[in-house]
Amino acid sequence: MAATIKWRSLLCDYNQLQLKATLLGGQSFRWKNFKPTALDQHETEFIGVFANIVWVLRQTERELQYRIVGEQPYPNKANRDVTKSPIPEPQQPPGNVRNLAEVRLKVAEPSEYATGGELLYPASYYEQLLRIYFRLDVDLEQQYQQWIQCHEHFATSAAKFYAVRQLDQDPVENLFCFICSQNNNIARISDMVEKLCRNYGEKICEHEGTCYYNFPSVSSLADPTVEGQLRELGFGYRAKYIQRSAEKILQLGDLEWFRQLCQLDYKAAHKELVSLPGIGPKVADCICLMSLGHLQAIPVDTHVFQLAKHYLPALNISKNVTDRQYVTVADKFREVYGPYAGWAQTVLFCSDLRQFRERTKRNGKRENSSKLKKKRKKKG
Repeated sequence: MAATIKWRSLLCDYNQLQLKATLLGGQSFRWKNFKPTALDQHETEFIGVFANIVWVLRQTERELQYRIVGEQPYPNKANRDVTKSPIPEPQQPPGNVRNLAEVRLKVAEPSEYATGGELLYPASYYEQLLRIYFRLDVDLEQQYQQWIQCHEHFATSAAKFYAVRQLDQDPVENLFCFICSQNNNIARISDMVEKLCRNYGEKICEHEGTCYYNFPSVSSLADPTVEGQLRELGFGYRAKYIQRSAEKILQLGDLEWFRQLCQLDYKAAHKELVSLPGIGPKVADCICLMSLGHLQAIPVDTHVFQLAKHYLPALNISKNVTDRQYVTVADKFREVYGPYAGWAQTVLFCSDLRQFRERTKRNGKRENSSKLKKKRKKKG
């Protein structure tokens, strides 16, 4: 697809969405700075993949702007060549079960194709994908005001760290990405996810010298040879969990199992997830929060455990998160922040992470300055 495709936009105030923290803060691992040299963060562009589409995103004060630099047609069993044949009327499978691809893409298959050949579908399709992905139906300014009233920690720590949105992601991608996340950092997780896509996904396009792939299907990760291949690629013990979870999900029904999972309440969905190899309570909560719509889910890692000491001072004597403390921390966040507690916790996490980086940067400058002074004294 040509790289000269024009920018499109939908209305979205800047105080409702901060792209950088939302895309690069550890929710998704498929986004990168596209023009990191931009001096004005309003002009910074991000490139990434979701819904089988390669997006370039940027924002202005009033708009979220996007370009589609590569895409695949909406998956369907007929595997139609949509560029050469007119789109037929959508056919409902028996029992009114919709196309199961909707479980991953979050929107129904479009009923018509675009005219003109620049994009496969009308602009409304891409806008719908963005609205769902960023949960733009939620008034985030209003949520922040509510969270500020809930606890002084939010008011002092996160109130100025605005517009971090909770993404609504593909549950298949989300599940396997967070198996990769165990005992890992964002850079290394992103590298692993890229390896999964490059080795087991389908190529979408090449753009400015880089190839982009969709996230693989469950079946492509379930083959018994996958574990050995992933170990060779540096996945370590996670290789076993990825292959065996994929194998079990296939046995449970693949996308039909995910469809049923999406319909369960939070506790039931969490119970199903922890039955998979390599998925413990924290990873299950990440999946519930980030792709199943359970915005009250609280993934408690060591970082969140430290944050929780603002709410539960008795935790100050604890160093490790026990099973009982995990539940206590999660319940406390839900008590304080209500049905969107998981989203509030994501904002606090990103805010604290930014403050940590800023402190580290300042400390690094002080350390370098101190070393420079010592060198000058020695020379003197």
